Amino acid sequence: MKYSLLRSYLSKEKVPKIRKELIKLALPAMGENVLQMLYGMADTAFLGHYSWKSMSGVGLANQIFWVIQVVLIAASMGATVTIANALGARNKKALRAIAWNGIFLALFTGVALTVLTFFSEALISIFPNLEGEIENAAKSYLKIILAGSFGFSIMAVFSAMLRGLGDTKTPMIVTGATNFLNIFLDYAMIFGKFGFPEWGVKGAAVATILSRFFGAAILFFIVFRREEFHLGEGFEPPRWSVQREILRVGFPTAVENLVFSVGVLVFANILLIAGAEAYAGHRIGINVESLSFMPAFGISIAITTLAGRYNGMGSKEQLLGVVRQGWILSLLFQVTVGIIIFLFPEPLIRIFTSDPQIVGIAKLPVKIIGLFQLFLATEFSMNGALRGTGNTLPPMVITFISIWSVRLPIAYIMVRFFNLGLLGAWIGMIADIIFRSTLKLLFFLSGKWERRALITRNRVKELS
Repeated sequence: MKYSLLRSYLSKEKVPKIRKELIKLALPAMGENVLQMLYGMADTAFLGHYSWKSMSGVGLANQIFWVIQVVLIAASMGATVTIANALGARNKKALRAIAWNGIFLALFTGVALTVLTFFSEALISIFPNLEGEIENAAKSYLKIILAGSFGFSIMAVFSAMLRGLGDTKTPMIVTGATNFLNIFLDYAMIFGKFGFPEWGVKGAAVATILSRFFGAAILFFIVFRREEFHLGEGFEPPRWSVQREILRVGFPTAVENLVFSVGVLVFANILLIAGAEAYAGHRIGINVESLSFMPAFGISIAITTLAGRYNGMGSKEQLLGVVRQGWILSLLFQVTVGIIIFLFPEPLIRIFTSDPQIVGIAKLPVKIIGLFQLFLATEFSMNGALRGTGNTLPPMVITFISIWSVRLPIAYIMVRFFNLGLLGAWIGMIADIIFRSTLKLLFFLSGKWERRALITRNRVKELS
């Protein structure tokens, strides 16, 4: 292997500085991501106490929403990476051009997703085995969420632009404010409190889009005032050359998310073979998993930002030091989280439901999550390293191979032929996590990412 995570690459004096930079970026990113997850989890938690079938329907609708926002993910990741590299290269003209074209991509994405409102019922029909109440909840929620896509697209891309500058605190604060609004409106509109009508699933969706538009308005104001982007110097028309570079970097990550999300939809259909209760337990397990990897996700964002900045500077030793220190921090966080989850699963489960049957079913996946945090930490660290250097294609290929040749075949065989239900499905899921994280680690250690890192650095320098 060309590189090793056991080697420091940094002087003893630089190690504390790099760790401080990582933590400074990671902590707000963790906070923001926890708050982002609370958007969907607030809906899930309130609806879990309102009706577990409504909760399951909303879970399915959210899975479909994540599948269809491919361009949004492309614009967000591309903006973060190109802005970080441009900042490292000290290319002020590139920063302004990327900012304007990131705004255009956010607006375009909002329009494209809103149009899909007219196809929401057809999208839900990909699940053939749904009970009536679950199906109706999914259709109602997805239609309203798609209608409010502008709020989602502006918040996602503008937050990504700020993260590219190394500002992870502002997106966290804005997300926190919008999340408090969402929780209040969720409670009021789902259960009919404070003079609001009892709208159930519809109330959860309306609360989410109203709070997103509130956050989008705040971020719009903040981005236009940032000196680094120089947006106040006048309007700059859309330029395909700049948008192409943003999408070139971001699109493989979008396709990776698409591949993963489609795989999750197929995985959901496999679980529905085992019954609606098994799927409800799985959804709670997934929500706990999403909470569990927040530290690793935050550190991954920090690695992406710093790796992009040091790649723009052409400082390979600093870049390698960032990756190693980020990986170590991620391991420390995730192993600690894993122990807590394994030993105390029930309090986490009861956040989402008080139904005794679903609580009992959900304990299995939650405990399994606790045992495999090491691999989640490694995968997130490698994602940050590869994306920051513009190497977004290899993770996409690895995810495709892993989902479709490991997770889904194993899960189907275990559920269909061995009748292992939820356990069988999660055996496939854990095999996928181990396989995927190992391949990404081996690719980074091989040094094959360096060629694309050089191309990314040179192309950003040429933007003006």
